[in-house]
Amino acid sequence: MSKFQSSEAEELYFHRPEDEVGDSSDGPAWYGLYQLEAAILTEDADGSVYMHKYETTEELNEAWELIIHNTYPAKDLV
Repeated sequence: MSKFQSSEAEELYFHRPEDEVGDSSDGPAWYGLYQLEAAILTEDADGSVYMHKYETTEELNEAWELIIHNTYPAKDLV
């Protein structure tokens, strides 16, 4: 059984993303942003790789900002 959701996810995984955040070996997941493909890859702690494709650049950017916000939440400044 493959660790990749699809052959497209596997092919994309071996290309360097435009941006990445998180760590699947030391945290809940790794995320890779692939703007040209309008896709975000996620590798979970079990090593499974999933791909989510977006219809528009706006949807892609909104999803990426949400991932960054959830991965590195802002600390309350007092």
